[in-house]
Amino acid sequence: MELYQLRTFAVVAETGNLTRAAERLHASPPAVSAHIRALEDELGVALFRRTPRGMELTDAGRDLRERAGTVLAGAEELRARALALRGEPEGEVTLALHAASHLLRVDAAHALLRQSAPRVRLRLSRAMSWEVVADLRSGILDAGFLYLADQAPAGGADGGAAGAPGDVTVPEGLAVTPLARIGLHVIGPLEWADALQSGTLAELAALPWLWVPCECPFCPVMERLFATVGVEPTVAAVAEQEDALCALAAGGAGLTVMVEAEARAAVAEGRLALREKPVAHVTLAFAAPAARAEEPALVALRGAVCAAWGVGSGSAVPTAR
Repeated sequence: MELYQLRTFAVVAETGNLTRAAERLHASPPAVSAHIRALEDELGVALFRRTPRGMELTDAGRDLRERAGTVLAGAEELRARALALRGEPEGEVTLALHAASHLLRVDAAHALLRQSAPRVRLRLSRAMSWEVVADLRSGILDAGFLYLADQAPAGGADGGAAGAPGDVTVPEGLAVTPLARIGLHVIGPLEWADALQSGTLAELAALPWLWVPCECPFCPVMERLFATVGVEPTVAAVAEQEDALCALAAGGAGLTVMVEAEARAAVAEGRLALREKPVAHVTLAFAAPAARAEEPALVALRGAVCAAWGVGSGSAVPTAR
């Protein structure tokens, strides 16, 4: 069997959908399906049941999924050791951006990387935070930016003070370097500007809200925040893209939250109002697979990213697999 077949198996098991798996793998759905069929033929067992809801693991598939992950992790460790023995950082590194490149200071990081490791070449892609986690685990990505839910106390209705990265839970199997603690701001229709500025959190919760998917790190932060005041928001719609959230909010559909830079950029267009004080925070972080965190190219990239953000690179914070 081939490692790419195991990687395909892992991604299909993660997503439960051939089309979404194909998007993650940058392949076509027929190619992904062919990889799964070839692996099933070689192993002599069915790994998935094809249902109207998507790809469902069989008993054999569930049993072999963890073993496939162990094989993939072992291959990554072997690759990482070989690269470390070669010494000088080199090669292509695929880096996922979960927000606009200028918000992540990618230009500054790239310039610093060119100085410190000129033989390392960046390949940039886009993904949401939860997709970055899944794709780092499956080996599709080498590194990525993501938001982590801040475990620190919200600090009341204004969400506490910004500053150093808060206490976060590191996703299993990843090595994470916190970069900054970033405020979440509420935005909504212009007609609700007064309520946004003067209303309590309990009063705002009574208004319609545009929520984010449960996988989004904003979701648990906001759920905890509303729980502290003993209210449950009225959810009018759920969307994961900032432009969709802004369009719905501008049309009067409800309130939503965004990181400060994106919230202020949306408000600058003149269609939305903003609550000036943040209501909560998330931590912006750089992440890589824990098994590969000390590869020379990833160490060089982590150092460049940290320098661009003005934080010490040190060692990434890993978790046990």
